[in-house]
Amino acid sequence: MNMWTIDALKDVVCNWESLAPSRVDGFLALMNQRFPPDVFNDHLGKRRHALENVTTSKKVLDGAVQSFPDVAGYQSLNSSFEDMANFAVVFTAGGEGERLRLSLLDKGVPAESLRDFTKATYPLKGFYEDFGALQINLAMVGRICRKHGLDIPVIVTTGPAGSITDRVIPEILKKHNNFGLSHVKVVSQDERLHFTVDEKIAVQLTDGNQYPVTQPDETGGPLMKLKQRADTDDPGGTDNQSTLQWLADLGCEKLLVVQGTAIYEPKMLAYMSSAAKGHDCVGVGIPRAAFDAKDPFGTFVCIDKNGKRSVCIIEQDIRNDETRTVTNKDTGAYLPFNTGLYAIDRKLLEDNNLPDYATPPKEVLPLLPRSPKIGYAATDILPFAKKPLILTVGPNMYAVIKTAEDLETMSSTAIRFGLREMIASPL
Repeated sequence: MNMWTIDALKDVVCNWESLAPSRVDGFLALMNQRFPPDVFNDHLGKRRHALENVTTSKKVLDGAVQSFPDVAGYQSLNSSFEDMANFAVVFTAGGEGERLRLSLLDKGVPAESLRDFTKATYPLKGFYEDFGALQINLAMVGRICRKHGLDIPVIVTTGPAGSITDRVIPEILKKHNNFGLSHVKVVSQDERLHFTVDEKIAVQLTDGNQYPVTQPDETGGPLMKLKQRADTDDPGGTDNQSTLQWLADLGCEKLLVVQGTAIYEPKMLAYMSSAAKGHDCVGVGIPRAAFDAKDPFGTFVCIDKNGKRSVCIIEQDIRNDETRTVTNKDTGAYLPFNTGLYAIDRKLLEDNNLPDYATPPKEVLPLLPRSPKIGYAATDILPFAKKPLILTVGPNMYAVIKTAEDLETMSSTAIRFGLREMIASPL
């Protein structure tokens, strides 16, 4: 039977002693409801696969020839907002923004004002109704649609069901009538049990309740969730369709995947759309003028190995000396680094599943050894592409929130892009 007993559960919890006796029954009931043994074993199996994939990925450059990928500079594109027809926009906005929240507290922001805090919706000074990055982006797309006669479906991905972002973001959309957009869907990504180095789970106190330590499905989790059918009481109904099927019904062939916690020059979306014509996957990168050994950013590179050619994003701990010497023969630029923005064919995602991915070891609870988080990496979509392209842009064409120190830059950047005037009356 797929149910935990206290003895069985005790064996897989690393800090069982932290549970007060009065909380044991409640924790047992929660685990049987949310993470019964089959879910536990599925998550554990994915963890083992992810760690195997880490070993494999570290050998990806062994015996490989590295070269510069096909690129297109945004300046070379004759793009317009009409290029966004038949595209959908996916704003990833699931991060809780712990670094930003802590930095705000350090600056004296009262904790009670951060009760409904999310990084994507935190107010930027000087904007309509204290809009944050996500509201600005949604209003921007709404204005583009009205001005250019487009109907662009928008998906906003949040954290797991029950998270703050999953609660707050739908409320904001409702308050602002979906920012004038005709087709909007909110998709909460999945969460996984977080395992310690000895493959056990940990318990922590969350909102006064004992809860297993969990994590969102990493950067690729929102993409994989678009493939899942909705969990409804009507398995044969249209409401049971996946988000990708919903987009297909709306005539969307391609997706623009961007961060809901960043501000973009409005034409960035048009550049991505234009670059994606004739390509099944476009990664947006920034060319390097130099490539230092300590450069921390993921790197776009073309890899030829065993008769197979693919474009990949390789991280700092995988690249080698050869990677840092590859240059563009026309411009002399070194390999571009990844911005986390992508344009992909809907079919590319429909036909391929991202592999299990493990982050470098991270601290989850102060008294526990660091262990990797497991999920999916959005970067892993690129190697599936048959005709990939890297769109190169300038570093001043977007800005991302990480800490409180970024808020002033975000506001001034958004004003420089003309976004304050563009969304002064968003509807």
